[in-house]
Amino acid sequence: MVEKVLTIISIQDEYLSTVSKQMTEIAGDLIKIRPISIKNLAREPISEGDIVLLSANFILPLVRPFLPTGVRCIEAKRGLNFVNIKKLLFAPQGQNILVVNDTEHTTEETIQALRETVFEHNYYAYAPDTPIPEQIDYIITPGEMQLVPEGDMKVINIGYRVLALETVFEIFEALELDCQQFFLANRYMKSLVALSNGNHAHKMGSAISKWTEYTGGKTAKYFFDDVIAHSQAMNDVLKIARKLAKTGDPVHIFGETGTGKRMLAQAIHNDSSVKMGPYLNINCAARSSDVLERELFGTESGGQTSPGLFELANGGTLCMEEIDELPVSLQGRLLQVLEESQIIRINGHTPIPIQARIITTSDTDLSLLVDEGKFRRDLFYYLAALPCRVPSLSERKEDFEPLIQTYLKTHLHRGDLVIPPDMIRLLRQYPWPGNVIELFNALSYMACLDEKEITLELLPFYMKGRLQKAAVNSKPQEMDESELNELFRSIEEHGFLEESLAILEVYDEGKKQHTSYGRAMLQKRLEEKDITLSEQQLRTRLDALNQLELLNVRQGRSGTTISRKGELFLQTLRMKNKMSKA
Repeated sequence: MVEKVLTIISIQDEYLSTVSKQMTEIAGDLIKIRPISIKNLAREPISEGDIVLLSANFILPLVRPFLPTGVRCIEAKRGLNFVNIKKLLFAPQGQNILVVNDTEHTTEETIQALRETVFEHNYYAYAPDTPIPEQIDYIITPGEMQLVPEGDMKVINIGYRVLALETVFEIFEALELDCQQFFLANRYMKSLVALSNGNHAHKMGSAISKWTEYTGGKTAKYFFDDVIAHSQAMNDVLKIARKLAKTGDPVHIFGETGTGKRMLAQAIHNDSSVKMGPYLNINCAARSSDVLERELFGTESGGQTSPGLFELANGGTLCMEEIDELPVSLQGRLLQVLEESQIIRINGHTPIPIQARIITTSDTDLSLLVDEGKFRRDLFYYLAALPCRVPSLSERKEDFEPLIQTYLKTHLHRGDLVIPPDMIRLLRQYPWPGNVIELFNALSYMACLDEKEITLELLPFYMKGRLQKAAVNSKPQEMDESELNELFRSIEEHGFLEESLAILEVYDEGKKQHTSYGRAMLQKRLEEKDITLSEQQLRTRLDALNQLELLNVRQGRSGTTISRKGELFLQTLRMKNKMSKA
C-alpha cells in the first residue's frame, strides 16, 4: 500500500509547526505529514504523489519551480482557534479592539473572521505607521506578540491561526481518505484543544515536533560549508565549532533567536564521528514536563514499549533545543544520562545503555540562570564545558549582503531579483530582532510578490513602521536640564545616588552586549565596581529606578534592562561631565 503524504509549505516556521501539529492531531494515524520551510525547499525534494498544502496562495510562484508536474496544491484557508478567545467571549458587548497581525492582508483576514463569529465588538486594524485609535479596550493578536505596540493595554493572544475546517475537508478529499464529516469535525475540535495556549502552544512555533522528525533517522541537512561567514565574528565561531565537532562531548550553542543555532548544530553533527548515525532534535520549550519526559526516555506499559529519543538517537546525535526551558524535575535525569550513559524508561526497571552525542541550544546564557537558581550548576558544567556562542546579525555586518544574495539565488532561485543600493542601506538600518531567520522570512515574502526589483513598498508593513522608529531613535538626543536635575533630586532623596548611577551603568553595558541581568548577576557586576549591596538594598534601589522609568524591571528570565529614558539620562550626564573637563 502506497503511503499517503501531505507536504506542508510555509514561509514562517511558527505557522508551519502549528499546522503540522494540527494535521497530526487530525490525521497522524492515517497519513505522513511532511512540513517544509521555504528556505529548505531546495534541499527537500517533493514526490509526484504528494498533496501540497500552501500556507498562502501568493507563495505559489516561488514554490512552483520545486514542484513535479501534476502535483496538486491546496491553499490553506485559515480560521481562529476559538478555544483561545474565552476572554473575548465574556467581555461586555461593544468593546473597541485593535487587531495586530504580520501584514495588512492577514490583519484584515483576522478582523473578518472575528466579525463573522464574535460580532458583538468593534474591530480596528493596527498599522505601525498610523496612530492608534483612542479608547481601545483590548489588543488581539494571533501569535504576533513581538508586533504589539508598547503600552499598558490589555492584550489577548489567541495563538497562531489554524486551518479552517473546510481546508481539512479538501485535504481528505484530495488524499482520497474516506471519512465521514462528523469524524473529521470531532478530530478538528480535538486539534483546537491540543493547540490552545493553555495546553501546547507555549513557544511551539520554534519547535519542529517529534512526529515530523523521524524521517528514517538522519535529518541533518546542513554542513559547515553552508554557513555564510565573511565576518570575523562568524569565522571565529566556525573555527571553534569545527574543533568541537571532532570531540564526542556535549556541546552547548547559545545566541539570540534566529541566529542559526539549529543550522550550526546540524553542521557539527555532519562533521563528527557519528555523522553516519541519526540526527534527532526536540524543543524543550514546546512540551509539558510529562510529555517531554515520555519523549526523551520512552515508556513501558502493559507489555508495550515505546523507545524515547535517547534510544532512537543511538549512534548519532540528539539536539535538545531551548535547554534553558528544561523543567528542573528533568534536569537531574538528564545529568544522570550524561554521567552514566544509560536511561530507564518510564515505568521500566532495566537500565538501557545509550550512545548518543548530546548538543544543546539556548537563547539565554545558562550561567545567568545558574546564578538565579533556575538551572542546576552541576548540569551546567556538563553541558557548557564546550560552549559556542552564535553572534547576532548586527555583530556580523559583513555577512549581511552575502546572506541576502545566497538566500535569493540558492534557496529561492530568485537570483534575478534586484535589490538597489539604497534599499540595501535601508535594510541595514532595520534592527532585525529576529536575526537571520527574520531576514530570510522577509526576503521570502518579497520574492513571492514576483516583482523584478525590491522597493520600499514591497517591505512587510511592520518593517516600515520599525524603520521609521529606528530612524527616530538613531538621532542623537539629550535630556533637557530641568528633567536631568529633577531626576538627580529624586534619586538623592532616597540617599543612594552613587549606587543608582552604578546600577544604570551596569545595565547600559549589558544592553550594548544584548544581555539582561537578574539581581544575582547584577550584585556580582556591582561588586566588581566595589559596591556591595544586600538583597533588600538592591531591591529598594531597583524599585526606585523603575518608578523613575530609568529601568524596565521584569520578572523571570527576561531580566531587567535599562530604558530609553535611562540611556538618555546617562548620555546627557556623560556629555555634561565631558564638557566640564574640557
